[in-house]
Amino acid sequence: MSLQIAWQEAPIYPALIKGPAVGVVDGQLLVAGGMAYPWREVEYGFGAPIQANTFDRQDDSAPIDEWYPLPPIPIGPGWTSGAAVAGGLAVVGGRRRAVGNRATADVWFLDVQAGATAWEKLPDRPSPAMVATTFAHGDHLYTAFGTDWHPHEHATGDPNIYRLDVRDRGNWEIAAQFPGEPRWMCGMGICRNKLYVVGGHDIPIGGVTDPKPHNALRIFPPGELTADRISHVVFSEIWECDLATGTWQELPRPPRAFVADAFTVDDRWIVLTGGQTWVVSPDGNSVHIMGHVPQLDFVCHSSEVWAYDTQEATWAALDPLPYGIASHRVAVWQDRAFLVGNETRDSVRGNTYGTVFTGQIRTD
Repeated sequence: MSLQIAWQEAPIYPALIKGPAVGVVDGQLLVAGGMAYPWREVEYGFGAPIQANTFDRQDDSAPIDEWYPLPPIPIGPGWTSGAAVAGGLAVVGGRRRAVGNRATADVWFLDVQAGATAWEKLPDRPSPAMVATTFAHGDHLYTAFGTDWHPHEHATGDPNIYRLDVRDRGNWEIAAQFPGEPRWMCGMGICRNKLYVVGGHDIPIGGVTDPKPHNALRIFPPGELTADRISHVVFSEIWECDLATGTWQELPRPPRAFVADAFTVDDRWIVLTGGQTWVVSPDGNSVHIMGHVPQLDFVCHSSEVWAYDTQEATWAALDPLPYGIASHRVAVWQDRAFLVGNETRDSVRGNTYGTVFTGQIRTD
C-alpha cells in the first residue's frame, strides 16, 4: 500500500503569519494567533469554508472560499500551537511581549459546534511553552516540548507529554514521558496506539556539549564569545512510545533532521512537510535545505514532504510542496491536508508570509 499527496496553493491568509494554531471543524478551516508582520503577537483569527474537491477540476476553482474573521482571543499568543478537537479550535501556549517575551501556559478554546462567539479558557498547560508541539487524537488534546524563548532560546526541559480530554472539560494528565534530549518544534502523532516523536531542534544554554554525528549541528558565528562552539542541534531521530505500556524505543534514523509539525494518515503514516530541515551526510556534515521563490521574492526553507509508514517501518519521499515552508501548522480533514503560515528569509515582510497549501491525500 502506498501514499500520495498532491499539493496546490490556496488563497493566502489575510495576514503575514507564522506559528499560528490551525484546525478544521465541520468543513471550516480555522486559524488563530501566531506571529504576524511587523513582529506582532496577534489576537485575531480567520476561517474559510473548504470547497468541494478542486484537484480534478479543469477550472480555476480555489480550494477554500473567502476568509472571514473569528472572535478575537482575549490575550493574543505569538508563536502558539493548537488543533481542532471536540468540535472547536484549541490554542495552546505562546509568547507574550507583555511578560518579558516569556512563554505562557494559556489554553483557549472556541467551541464552534456549540455556536460560541467568545473563547473559553481551559486549564493552563502544566508548563509554559511557546512553539509547543500540539495535536488532537479523538477528543483528546496532546501537547509537549516547546521553548521559553527568553532569557534564552532553549527547550523547556519538561519531558512530559500532556493530554487533556476537551469534550469532558477534564484536567491535564501525563500521557508519557519522553526519554530523549530536550527539544522543540518536533513532529508528533499517534498511529495504532503508538505515539511518535520526530526530529526537533534545540539551542542549549552554553552550546551543545555532547554532539552526535547523526544530528545536524551549527556553530556560533565569529565574533561571539562562544564562537567555534556548537550552538544548535537538529535531531535526526524518530522515537516510538507504546501508550499501553509506556515503553519507548528509538527507531532507525530518518532520512532528514526534521524541524516541522507532523500529521497522520489512515492510522498508519506520519507525514512531515517542509520545515527548517537539514540533510546530514554520512561523514557528519550538515546542510540546511533552502530555496528561492522568485514570484514572491523571498528565500524559503524546505519544500520536501516525507512519510513514515509505521507498519512497514519505511520512509518515502512524496511529491514536494509548491515552494518551501516553515513554522507552519497543519490540519487534516477527510482526504485533505492544510498547511498555514510560513517563516521565510525576507526581512522586508518580517520573515513571514501568509502561505496556505492544500493537499489531496490518496492511498492505494
